[in-house]
Amino acid sequence: MAFAKWLVVVGITFTLLSGCEPRATDDSLDEATQWVHEIDTLQLPTGNWALSNSIIQLSFCRDRINQALMAEQDELNRWRLVGDISVFPSNRAEGLQQLIAIYKEHGVLLYQVSGNFGSQIFRIAYRPNQPEPNIINAFAKIGRDDSVCYSSLDAN
Repeated sequence: MAFAKWLVVVGITFTLLSGCEPRATDDSLDEATQWVHEIDTLQLPTGNWALSNSIIQLSFCRDRINQALMAEQDELNRWRLVGDISVFPSNRAEGLQQLIAIYKEHGVLLYQVSGNFGSQIFRIAYRPNQPEPNIINAFAKIGRDDSVCYSSLDAN
């Protein structure tokens, strides 16, 4: 009898834990997350990634996102030189989720150059074997996003 109860408990536990497995998602969603995380930890440009000449300044409507992405250019450079995700502030993940959402929604891969509590400075990252993205089109898409309260473009 005790063995039967143990089997029931193990069965229920297994059933509950199997529900915790990650959901299967399509490749584009995984690719977006992978690319945002990858470029966030790299010193760009590299052989695999190029950067737009122009910069986009964004202020997100949620102060928590702006705070999560807060970092001076030299801080970002130091973190990226170390090459270990653990050196980044733990709350940065929330900011990266916003960048992933922008990439998924608008197809614009943002690379942070600097940021303060009020706004962040980005360049667009792209593969060097691809043409440079149209900065005006990217700016227009991002500027209409509900998560962005302020945007400006410095098209060099």
